[in-house]
Formats: sequence, structure tokens, C-alpha cells
Amino acid sequence: MTIQFLDLRISNQASTDATPVIIPLAATPHVFGDIGIQTAGVLPANQDNVRVLLSGYVKTENNPLFNTNTINVRRNGTIIFTTTFGVAISRENEAFGFSAVDVPPAADVATGQVQYTAEIYTNAASTDTFNNIQARNFSGVAGAGNFTG
Repeated sequence: MTIQFLDLRISNQASTDATPVIIPLAATPHVFGDIGIQTAGVLPANQDNVRVLLSGYVKTENNPLFNTNTINVRRNGTIIFTTTFGVAISRENEAFGFSAVDVPPAADVATGQVQYTAEIYTNAASTDTFNNIQARNFSGVAGAGNFTG
């Protein structure tokens, strides 16, 4: 079916390090990105061939006493991507970028919008102000179809 550009969305929660947020525990992850990819104009023949490219960035300040931080990306509440990165004992600040891809189900596409969120949490037993995220963003772009004929 004909290739269609669908949408491009950004969520720029903090464009500088000046507004840190404590990285919470797993039970209450911090959502740092929330975008709704519009799919209302997808041709019926393309609804099962939508592709979404998602990317994000977080800068963390890590207390060396903590072990790992985890980022999840969710589609309509369901985890579609997860990555965990360790906190280096010798390094307190880390810049972390990630990308994820998704092929949402045709039923989700047919609703007219697919919601994506990015969240972060720590596996620490407790949190403190020295385990935080600073600059952070999340974005997504979507297309549909597989040829131009």
C-alpha cells in the first residue's frame, strides 16, 4: 500500500539540567515522556502496517550506592521496550539515549491515536536527591505502508 507519513510528536519535559527530579522506586516510576501518535488518517489497507520509531534521552545523577535504573516505554499502558543500566561506582553523571521501534496492532491504529509513555525508576531500597534525572525528552515518528505504487 502507499507509504503514508502519519505523525511526529515530542515531549520535552526538561531541556536543561536545572529541574532535576528524584528517580523513584519501581512501584511508582516517573513518566518523563508522554506522546499521542495520531493515526486517524491511516488508510484501512495500511492499518496493519504502521511503524513507529521512538527515541529518548535522560541525563542522570547517580548516587554510587544505587545499583541500576530502568527505562520502560509503554504503548497504551503495555511495556514494549525496557532497558536497565548500571550505576558506575566511579561515575556520578551519565547521559543515556535510547531508541525503540513498534508495530502497533491494527486495532490500536483504528482508534485514531496510539499513546506512548517513557518512564524511569531505580531498583534501590530507597531514594535520595543524589539519584535524579535532569535534562530529559521523548519523541516519536510514525509511518505506514510498504511501497509507493
